[in-house]
Amino acid sequence: MTAKKMLRKARIMMWASKILFRLKPLKRTSERSFRKVKTSQGVVKVIEYGFQDKTPAPLYVDMHGGGFVLMIAQVDDDMNLYFREKTGVKIISIDYPKAPDFPYPAAVEAVHEVVQYYFNHAEAFGIDSTRIGIGGHSAGANLATVECMIAKERSDMTYIFQMLDYPPLDLDVSAYAKPQPEKCIPPEQATIFDTSYAKPEQRAHPHVSPVYATQEQLIGLPPALLIVAGFDSLHDEGVKYATLLEQAGVSVEKVEFENMAHGFTYNKGEDTVRALAIIADFINRHIVNESIS
Repeated sequence: MTAKKMLRKARIMMWASKILFRLKPLKRTSERSFRKVKTSQGVVKVIEYGFQDKTPAPLYVDMHGGGFVLMIAQVDDDMNLYFREKTGVKIISIDYPKAPDFPYPAAVEAVHEVVQYYFNHAEAFGIDSTRIGIGGHSAGANLATVECMIAKERSDMTYIFQMLDYPPLDLDVSAYAKPQPEKCIPPEQATIFDTSYAKPEQRAHPHVSPVYATQEQLIGLPPALLIVAGFDSLHDEGVKYATLLEQAGVSVEKVEFENMAHGFTYNKGEDTVRALAIIADFINRHIVNESIS
C-alpha cells in the first residue's frame, strides 16, 4: 500500500472513530465538565474531572490511545472516573489533534500548551501546581513521556510522575520487523498509524521515538510506571525504554501482563481491574500522599 493510500485510509478511520465514540453515551456524573483550550495547533477539547471543587488538589493529566489517529478523550472516561474516586486528584483528559490531518509535532505541542494553560491558571482551578502527574495509554503514553522531556528541556514545569500504559516508543523500526505474537496489533494497521503520524526522517527523533533519547535527555525525568503486555508487538520497546530510564537514574516500576494484548485496559477483565488498581496506587503514592506529607 502506498503512503498516499495509507493516509487516505487513516483519515477514514479517524473520522469513523470520532463518530463512533461520540455516539457512546457517558455516565451521568457531577464530576465531569468540559472546556476548550486555544493552542497554536487549534482549539483542543479537554474533559475535566473534579473541577467543581476549588479546594487545591493534585492534577493528573491523561491522554487516550489510538495510534495517534483513532479515538477521542471520552474513551478514557470510565478509567478517569475510577482514578478520581480512588485518589481524589483532579484530572484532565486531553483530546489532542489527530493524524493524519495533524501529524507530528501537532499533538506534542498541543499537549504541552494545554497543560501550561492549567498550570498558569492553577489557583483559579484549585490545582496544586507543585503536584502534577501525567500518563497515557498507547499513543497517549508516548505523548506523556515526550511531554516530560519537553517540560524538562523548556524548564517551564515539572511532573511528579509519568504513567506509561503499553506505549509505542520506537516508530523508526518497521512494524513488520517487530515481534508479532498472537493478538498483536496487525503490522499493516501499525504501519498506517506510523506513516500518518510522522515522516520517515522524523521517526528516530526522541520526541517521536523515545527509545532514541540520549541519557542526558532522560536524566531527571520523573518516576515512571511502565505497563507492558506479553501479546503486544510493542512489548520489547517498552522493556527497553524502562531499562534506558533506569540507566539514567530514573525510578521505574515495570509491570508485565504476560497474557494480555495491546489495549487490554480498555476491556473488562481481572487483569484490567488489577492494572487500574496498580495505576491508582501509583498515583496515590507519588502525588496524593506526597502532597499530604
